[in-house]
Amino acid sequence: MSTHRALALLLALAAATGVAGAAPPPSAAAFGATEQVRNLSLAPSGRLLAWAEGDMPARTVLFDLDARRPVRTVQVDDALKVRDLEWCDDDILLVNASLTHEISDGGEDATYEFFRHLAIDRNTGQTRVLLMDGGARSWVTGTQLLSACDAKPGIVTMASMSFAAARYTQELGSRLVGGRRDDGWVNTIFEVDPRSGKTVPVAAGTPFTVDWLLAADGTPLARTEWQPQTQTLSIVGRNGDSWRVIHEQRGRTLAIAGRSPDGRAVLAVGSSDSGRSKLWSLPLDGAPASVVYEDPEHDVEAALIDPRDGSVVGARLSGIELRRELFPGPFAKREAALAKAFAGAAVRIGSSSADGRRVIAAVGSESQPETYYLVDFTTGRADIVGEAYPSLAGARLGQVREISYRARDGHPIPAYLVLPADLQVERLPMVVLPHGGPEDRDYPTFDYLAQFLASRGYAVLQPQFRGSTGFSEAHRLAGYRQWGRLMQDDVSDGVKAMVAQGIADPKRICIVGASYGGYAALAGAAFTPDLYACAASINGISDLPNMLGYSQEKGGKESNSLAYWKDHIGLAGDPAVIAASPARAAKGILAPVLLIHGEQDTVVPPGQAATMARELARYGKVHRLVWLPGEDHWLSKPATRTRTLEELERFLGEHLAAR
Repeated sequence: MSTHRALALLLALAAATGVAGAAPPPSAAAFGATEQVRNLSLAPSGRLLAWAEGDMPARTVLFDLDARRPVRTVQVDDALKVRDLEWCDDDILLVNASLTHEISDGGEDATYEFFRHLAIDRNTGQTRVLLMDGGARSWVTGTQLLSACDAKPGIVTMASMSFAAARYTQELGSRLVGGRRDDGWVNTIFEVDPRSGKTVPVAAGTPFTVDWLLAADGTPLARTEWQPQTQTLSIVGRNGDSWRVIHEQRGRTLAIAGRSPDGRAVLAVGSSDSGRSKLWSLPLDGAPASVVYEDPEHDVEAALIDPRDGSVVGARLSGIELRRELFPGPFAKREAALAKAFAGAAVRIGSSSADGRRVIAAVGSESQPETYYLVDFTTGRADIVGEAYPSLAGARLGQVREISYRARDGHPIPAYLVLPADLQVERLPMVVLPHGGPEDRDYPTFDYLAQFLASRGYAVLQPQFRGSTGFSEAHRLAGYRQWGRLMQDDVSDGVKAMVAQGIADPKRICIVGASYGGYAALAGAAFTPDLYACAASINGISDLPNMLGYSQEKGGKESNSLAYWKDHIGLAGDPAVIAASPARAAKGILAPVLLIHGEQDTVVPPGQAATMARELARYGKVHRLVWLPGEDHWLSKPATRTRTLEELERFLGEHLAAR
C-alpha cells in the first residue's frame, strides 16, 4: 500500500510557504465552504464511484474508476439539498435529499423540510422520486431506507408512514378514546422498483412503529414500537408467520442495530437494565436477552456496521476519546491495515465494494479536514479521490486537547479545548461553544466553526455538559428538565475552570452556539450576566413555552416530537420552564448579543430570534439581528455559512479584541 501522500503534500506546502505562523489565517470562505467532495459511495462492483460536489445545490458525479473518467454529472434540482448517496447496483444510484417547502393549511403558512429518496439511472441520467411522489404520502417527510437492493436484486426496500383508511375512525368519541391509534397513519414497509417506480406494500406496523429490521432475504424480521404516553418501548419480532413482543421496557434507551449472524436474534444497543449501555442479543423465540459485548468502564454508544453487508462488526464506546472495539473478522483486518498505512491519523471506512476489496477511506484528524482515498487491497494502492476542504490544505489549524473539569457539585465534565496555533496559552480571549441537541455531543474530529474561531486567535471550549450523549446514560439523563439550570451550570463551571487555570482572560469571554447551543448562549447572557463579554446565538431557542407550542403545531398533540420535548424541557405552563426562557429574562442581560437565524429554519422557527430581538430592544440592550435568506437550520449553503462566520468575526473582534 502506498504511503500517506496527503502528509507529503502538506509538508511540501509548509516548506513552500516558510514559517506557518507568519502566514495570514485562511479566509472565512475557506472555512464556510461546504465540503467540496462529500457523500462518497462505491458501487457494489467497486468499479464506479459517486459523490456530491460543489455548493448547494450540489452536483452528483458518477465516475468510472477503471476508465478514470466521469460517466455522468447530474444536478437533480436547484431547490434540492443532497444529504447522502448509496448505490443500489451498478446502474442505479440512490440520493437522499431535502427540500424546504411552505404549505398553506387554510390558516397561517407553515414551512417544512421534506426529505426524499430519488433514483438516478446511470445510463440515461433520468431521475425518479421514490415512494413519496403521489397520494397522501406526498405530505410525509422522510423514508427509512432498509435495503438498497442488498437482499433482492433491483429492489429497494423502504419504510414510511402511510395512510390506511381502514384504520381511520371518524367518530368523535372513538377518536377521543383511541387518540393516535385511530388516526389512520401506519408505519409501512414498501418494495420499490427504482427503474419503474412501481411500489408494493409488504408489511404494516402500527402508528407507534419507529424502526424496522429486515432478514437476510429482505423480509421483515423485527420492529420497534414506542408508546409515548406510557414511555414503553417494545421490540416485536417475527417468528414464522406470527409476530410477538420479544422484549419490553420502560424508557426509550434501546435501539435496533442489526441481526445476529444466524438470523435468530435481534442485536440492539442500549441499557436493558439499570447498568451500562451494552450490545444485546434479543432472541426471536422469546428467550431472555443476553450480552454480546460490554465494556467494564464505558457505555456502548453505537454498533459499528460494515458498509459492505450491513453486519454488526464492533462497538463504539462512550467517552471523550473515539474508542472502537472491533470483533475479529475481515472488517477488523481491513481497518488494521488502514491504521498501519495511515499511522498517526484517524481512519474510517466510509464505503465498500460488495467483496470488500475496494473501500473509500476517510483520513483526517481534529486539526486536519478529511482526505478521501480509494484503497484497493488487491493491488495495495491508496489513491486520493478528493478532499473535503482543499482550500485549507497546509493551513496551521488549532490543536485540540481532551480535558476534564469539576462542576460545582464535584461531577467531572469532559470537554474539548481548541487552542490557536503559535500562541502562548496564557489569558487568551475565549469562546465557549456548547453543542446543539442537547442530546448530542462534540467529537475529536475536524470542526469548521471551532477551527475558524481558533484561527482568529481565540481559545475554544466545547463542554460536554450533563444532558450530552456519549458519556453514560446517567450523564445524559441528568439533563432532563434542566434547561437553564444544571446543564447551564456545567457550562459556567467550565468557564470558571479555564479562568482559574490561567488559560482564559476573565474579561474576554464570549459564549456562542447553534440550536440548543444558541439557547445556552442566550441563557448564559441572561442568567450569568457577569460571566460573558458577549453572546451569539445561531438558530437558537429563546422562549421555551413558545417552542413547545411550535412543536405541537407542527407535529400534533400526540406526536413523538412533542412528547419528547415535554419530557425533556417540561410543560409550557411550568413556572420553571417560563423562568428558563432567555427572552423573558432579557432585562438582566448586560453583554452585547448577536442573533443569526435562517429564514427557512424548520427546526427552530425564525420567530424565536424575532422574539429575543424584540425583548432586547424593549429594554434598550445592545444587539444585532442578522437574517439568512433561504437558509435552513443546518447552514447548508456556503454563502450564508460564510456570512455567519464573517458576522461572528466582526462581533468578536469588537468585544474581545483577539490578536
